[in-house]
Amino acid sequence: MTTYLISLEQRTKRELSSLEKKIIQLSSHSPLIPLKGIWMIQTDLTAEQVRDELLIHIHAKDALLVIRIDADNWASWNVHKNTEVWLNQEAV
Repeated sequence: MTTYLISLEQRTKRELSSLEKKIIQLSSHSPLIPLKGIWMIQTDLTAEQVRDELLIHIHAKDALLVIRIDADNWASWNVHKNTEVWLNQEAV
């Protein structure tokens, strides 16, 4: 499994429920939402496959970034405790 960070810069006002449902569907278990517009997932898909699956759920003016991350090497400050728990579990 690979851990990806998905970041959305929403340049249009619209509901994200279909995008969030798709992110949940792509993730091997519940995705992490450490900050607004950012999700972390674990999946067997490539970054390109994740991007392509999400594109139909965002507006053409929005910006989307999907990047593989190293769950063993991270730091945070003042984020929800679930973030630290999720990342510590992924590092095992």
